[in-house]
Amino acid sequence: MKTNALAHCNQADELAVDFEEIERNERRTLWAVFLTFGMMILEIAAGYWTGSMALLADGYHMASHAGALGISFFVYKLTKSESIKSRLSFGSGKLLPLGAYTSAIGLGAMSVWMVVESVERLMNPSTIQFNQAIAITVLGLAVNVLTAFILGSGGHKHSHAHGDDHNHDHGSHDHSHEKVKVEDHNHKSALFHVIADALTSVLALIALIAGKYFGISWLDPLMGVLGAVVILKWAYTLLKDTAWELLDGHPKSFSLKEVKETIEATAAKVIDLHIWKVGPGNHAVKLVVINEQRYGSEYYKQYFPKHLGSVHMVVEER
Repeated sequence: MKTNALAHCNQADELAVDFEEIERNERRTLWAVFLTFGMMILEIAAGYWTGSMALLADGYHMASHAGALGISFFVYKLTKSESIKSRLSFGSGKLLPLGAYTSAIGLGAMSVWMVVESVERLMNPSTIQFNQAIAITVLGLAVNVLTAFILGSGGHKHSHAHGDDHNHDHGSHDHSHEKVKVEDHNHKSALFHVIADALTSVLALIALIAGKYFGISWLDPLMGVLGAVVILKWAYTLLKDTAWELLDGHPKSFSLKEVKETIEATAAKVIDLHIWKVGPGNHAVKLVVINEQRYGSEYYKQYFPKHLGSVHMVVEER
């Protein structure tokens, strides 16, 4: 066996990653927390006051969202801590999926409670003050739409130049004018959750209107169950995605098998290949190859998609 040649890439040589968008997401998240928390208090209080389970369910759904956004904002702050960064091998990027995973567990527990409460209302109907409940629900829907606008605004206001000339000869890369946009899953999940909140508000509004004008009062707690199912489905999806990232699963956006086959087409033999996400716009790669020539990590980096952003690569050549 030939002497091993270990090559570790320097972060300074990586593609420039656009983290300014995460800063903007943090500020938008703070505003969203204020709006949803205030509306949460109003809807929950109004739900008990008017006797509407659909309105109460929408209030607790918004409470779960406010909690998730609160955790997201707190995590954004933690990721900036130099003390935390210095203690973690790949920085503090993993805190983002960890915060989302924690929020998803809370959402699941909340949805179970909502189902129990809705079934109890079905068994023991209570009087609903429809006019007040409808007014609060319309206000909640308006807040959801405003929050979605705040979270989704400014996502495409900036662009970055991507040069067409990329020299891949023996690891020579010119990325001086290249900037990769970070995909903030934490922010995306929050935006989708706000949209789900809006849909739950629409369901509550339908139930209340049907109860007031057609006397279908049982539709109100039924919508509470439906809202709980929406929350549970979202919680499951979030748990699945964040658990995959926390367990260092291979990225699903490209085929690891194809990368391996492309490298081996150059007469090299890949005997070990691992890639996992360590933070927004940051991935780690371990590659072990048998090759007669020594190219180093910069050369092999060309075989990985550029949308991965900053790649911390360790190559062992034998």
